[in-house]
Amino acid sequence: MYYVSKITPFFLFKALIFLGLSLVLRHTDWLLSVIFLLYGFITSTLIGAMYQIVPNSQSRKLYLPQLSYLVFILNITGFVLFSLKKGVWASGVLLISYLLFSTSVFLTIKNWKPITVRFLSVSVVFLNLSAIFLLLSQLNLVPFKLAVHTLTLGAMLNAVYGVELAWIPMLTMTTLNFKKALNLFYFKQFSTLLILVSFYITAYNLLVFASIVEFVVALFYLSQIYSILKQRRIKLTLPIPVKFFIFALLLLPFGLFVGVLMSTFPEWTSTLLKLHYNILIYGFTAFTIFGGIAHLLPRIIYNWKFSERQGVSITDFIDEPSLPAFFKFSVGLYLAYLILNFLPDPAHLVSSLTYIVLLLYFLRLTFFKTLSAFLYLRR
Repeated sequence: MYYVSKITPFFLFKALIFLGLSLVLRHTDWLLSVIFLLYGFITSTLIGAMYQIVPNSQSRKLYLPQLSYLVFILNITGFVLFSLKKGVWASGVLLISYLLFSTSVFLTIKNWKPITVRFLSVSVVFLNLSAIFLLLSQLNLVPFKLAVHTLTLGAMLNAVYGVELAWIPMLTMTTLNFKKALNLFYFKQFSTLLILVSFYITAYNLLVFASIVEFVVALFYLSQIYSILKQRRIKLTLPIPVKFFIFALLLLPFGLFVGVLMSTFPEWTSTLLKLHYNILIYGFTAFTIFGGIAHLLPRIIYNWKFSERQGVSITDFIDEPSLPAFFKFSVGLYLAYLILNFLPDPAHLVSSLTYIVLLLYFLRLTFFKTLSAFLYLRR
């Protein structure tokens, strides 16, 4: 690991805290819950991960790393303002934090050829666009769903596609078909822009077509992941991060198909909306992030302080033996969460508690284990 981002663990931890807060707030303040889920959970993960991944993809240090601490503080400030119902000010602060983050990232990149760098660069652009649309939505100038889908379909999916096209071949010791990946990159930008235009001009026929195109692009991506996994000659057990990725990817087409149904039959939106974001955010996105944290966090801490110490390994910083059991347990809990969500209270409340148990278990195996190992080994 050429560069270690010391701020990344804090962003990743903050992301999981906001995931938990979104589950608590959904019973009292739905809009604030969505803000925390999207801009607290998803964007914190994107920023934290890119602070680590982008410099290492370039084999050079992050440009002005001190800015990352200011970005973190501004992020927290933005969510405090949202909690105080200062939506316009909060959106403006978040936008400033994203612009500062983007400055460091883009000035770090010198080699734009790797497919992952292209996906991540576009993801950063959509992240800033989403913040602009969030601010405009607070002023009632654009629909809030435009900001939401700019973040999810634009920033999040581009980042996921780009990172997994690098990590899955690396973790499974296979190769990527660059030409197909490049085609995916261009198809993805077309499908995303098409669906965002349809949300902006509220053209429902265009939205139906755009939703189908986005669904087809996702299937094209899944076919590439399948081709990568099919290359494996030695059928060893898949690494735990890859298992998380694969489970998440199984959820992706179902969540997008629900989106196609919502665009095709608008009258079903109120019924299907909950299923849509429960599959795509609490399912696909969360399990992808669980896999990413399980891979990234111990390596950051190990390379930061302990890479030259004898007798210390990456596995000291994560409860690796428990992760396979947690994976099965978490899948079961998540499916129970989905079912309970469609039952009346108190089952709806129990569903949130079920997911919080899943989240706390993951935190114990990763962050709490990492912190305890860090404190013990620093003696």
